[in-house]
Amino acid sequence: MLNSLRAALICIFLGMWHVVVAATSGSEDTSAARAEAIDFVWAGQRVWFDFISQGDYQLVAYYDASRQMSVALRQLGDVNGAPWIYHKLPSYLGWDAHNSITAAFDADGHIHIVGNLHTNPLVYFRSTKPYDPRSLIPVKQMVSAAHEERMTYPGFFVDRQRQLFFKYRDGSSNRGSWYYLSWDNSAKQWRNTYKKPVLDGQGQRSVYPYGPVFGPDGYAHLSFVWRETPIASSNHDLSYARSRDLVNWETSNGEPIGLPIQLANSEVIDPVPMHGGLLNGRTPIGFDSEQRVLVTYQKYDEQGNTQVYLRRKEGHEWREVRVSDWKNSRVDLDKGGALKLPIITSQPAFINSGKQIVVSAKYHDNDWQWVLDANSLEVLSSNVSQSDLPNAITQYDIDNDIPQRVLPMRDEQTSPSTQYYISWEAMHPNRDQARENIPMPSTLRVHRLK
Repeated sequence: MLNSLRAALICIFLGMWHVVVAATSGSEDTSAARAEAIDFVWAGQRVWFDFISQGDYQLVAYYDASRQMSVALRQLGDVNGAPWIYHKLPSYLGWDAHNSITAAFDADGHIHIVGNLHTNPLVYFRSTKPYDPRSLIPVKQMVSAAHEERMTYPGFFVDRQRQLFFKYRDGSSNRGSWYYLSWDNSAKQWRNTYKKPVLDGQGQRSVYPYGPVFGPDGYAHLSFVWRETPIASSNHDLSYARSRDLVNWETSNGEPIGLPIQLANSEVIDPVPMHGGLLNGRTPIGFDSEQRVLVTYQKYDEQGNTQVYLRRKEGHEWREVRVSDWKNSRVDLDKGGALKLPIITSQPAFINSGKQIVVSAKYHDNDWQWVLDANSLEVLSSNVSQSDLPNAITQYDIDNDIPQRVLPMRDEQTSPSTQYYISWEAMHPNRDQARENIPMPSTLRVHRLK
């Protein structure tokens, strides 16, 4: 009886809290930084949410405190003060940190939501009305049911022509291939960009791409690694491909690669062997002032320590430089599932105001940055700080053992915003296994910086 009463009171409180948030969202004051509570959210493990904009509409897709897939949308400049419109979808998260959410608007403003996938059948919702989350309905198939039964790593993206695409892996961590779909806005349906996979593990291995990244040179760039087993230490062979249309692919020297891209015909830019410390999904792509490709990644050095490396395309060759010089930094990758990692290379290298190359990584939750000479790639300096996020966001990081997660809005569904962010607190991944205790829900906030 006491548990039932407690649950009822919580439900009443949450309902009242939503009313307060919606009623007090108000019109935007653009003269100062501002934080706005959106909802209570799941904090049991880190699962990535999504935050996108199109025109004057903003949308957040997330898992609420009950682990239910949720959507919040608002229209900036609305005469009613841009209230958030909420909707709950019939999909619930377990303990799997892979099950992120991805969201998109098509050209007519219809909402697309995919998530809660880790070798699972498609979970996809599409709205019947533009910019109306409450008209979202389940859609059982995008293109091919045969390739939508074991889906992982879904992602929407748009190219420079504002064409909407969807990417996903079909299969598992040791037998996986990647498909790209394009949205036909006139016919209101998805189509394969190519009749076969773009990246193909041939039923023998899986492939883990980063990208596509649309570069200043007019190409879409991919970096990717191959994996033989579900164990992360079996990653090997850092590879690369580029395309102007996401259909015809080539090497960095312009030589055509026949699709599907497989291990035998891929351009390997660093032949890291299995058990060499190469990590999947952590091979971000940046560009220097001459539009040359920069790939950041991690692997073991000769002493077996995990270090950060940079590869740059120079002429017809890829040049390597070791960026970090840590001691006792070996990351054990002889594990499966979503891992808590002490070293994360997730941010692309970039050019600073002095036209020098900056490489970034996280090491035991500290933000490291190395400044490299643009010509010689010599490491000129390194800097360590707790966070490069502004106090307007970090002031809401509660003093506990649960990290604050911060995600910039994808402005017009493309570039990371420098004004709008979401933040929440969530525990590290636990190899997709249940914990002994469930933490209290955290607050999901939208931040608008000056």
